[in-house]
Amino acid sequence: MPQPEAQQSRSQYLYLILLGGFILAVWLGSSLFSLPSVEAPGIASNCDLNSQSCTVDMGEVSLTLDIQPRPVRSMAPLNYRVSIDGASASNVVINLQGSEMYMGINQTQLTAVESQPGFFSGKGELAVCTTGEMLWRLTVSAETAAGPLTTWFEFRAK
Repeated sequence: MPQPEAQQSRSQYLYLILLGGFILAVWLGSSLFSLPSVEAPGIASNCDLNSQSCTVDMGEVSLTLDIQPRPVRSMAPLNYRVSIDGASASNVVINLQGSEMYMGINQTQLTAVESQPGFFSGKGELAVCTTGEMLWRLTVSAETAAGPLTTWFEFRAK
């Protein structure tokens, strides 16, 4: 009769270890894959991309983002335009993420506008959200002579 109690005790112990491992994995995963804090420097906090272009000043470098047409809508062709003033830039990429839910990978490599140094453009599209309206985080990353440049903007789209 002692064998079933020992086996049950081992099963409970194994269950607790697996449960603890699962909780640890969820906690580590949420920490590793979470979005950056909204309070981090470089965010254009008082600008609405649905009504105007937005500029972020980062020391001697400023970055301006414009999205057309306005207002920004899901499942509609979008034209992105980025200008970087104060540093020579290359390899400019836009990365879009749903701030409230995962919406897949949505990256656009921008192309330098030959006739306008410091200007980059590209085309993209937002995925449709089943809730009707989505808060998006658009991150602009660029390589500059002074090092990598990254900033982001948040906006709502229907």
